[in-house]
Amino acid sequence: MHWYFTSALPRSLLAGYPLFLLGVFLDKRVLPFVLPVLCFILLYSKLPHKELRFIISSVPMFNLSAAIAANRIYNNRQKTFWKLLYLIMLGLLLISLGCTVITFLASYKNYSSGYALKELHRTGCLSNSDEQWVHIDTFSAMNGISRFCENDFPWRYSKEEDIPLHQLQLKNFTYLVNEHPVIDGFNCLFSISGFSRLRLQIGFPPILLATEPKVFVHGYSGNMDLLQKNWPGC
Repeated sequence: MHWYFTSALPRSLLAGYPLFLLGVFLDKRVLPFVLPVLCFILLYSKLPHKELRFIISSVPMFNLSAAIAANRIYNNRQKTFWKLLYLIMLGLLLISLGCTVITFLASYKNYSSGYALKELHRTGCLSNSDEQWVHIDTFSAMNGISRFCENDFPWRYSKEEDIPLHQLQLKNFTYLVNEHPVIDGFNCLFSISGFSRLRLQIGFPPILLATEPKVFVHGYSGNMDLLQKNWPGC
């Protein structure tokens, strides 16, 4: 029940989360706006399945409360107590900025299968086939590939699920975009790395984004025209 308040909203609001709570105490006029939203989230918390998108519409109202608190702190920053709050607020804003940059860079690295398909379109067009079938597994379909990534003829796409790996070679697939590095009947042509974890280090920058191979593009081993291309390998 607490996930929205202890995880989803803090990650969404960042510095705005403590400021939103402070805004409720500093200006009671904000309560009629915030209270219905809190009740809305409490009701959604009863559902077993929770996602941020279910309550994302509440964020602007919480930002309103946070803005009221920030305005009150800024206007009274010359006073001793409020000056301390002002410095804390500035620190929170800097932390929020850092978190936003890190999450943006991590998200940018989270669409590895989309980059894989783009690279396949650039280098994988063959002259010995009327149609080139690409099978996209579930993992790849959820990490960057959509219908907007698809090209016209001769490219054809399949997202058929629940095909055992050893049976993929029995299908009429020219290429596979897959999370597995080794598949019977196919050669691994290249891989695309994606975000793996954050790594701390002594020095600048203190936080690095570590990547690792996430998506592998395979070519059918029986297609000699395909294998004659200069692929980087996996």
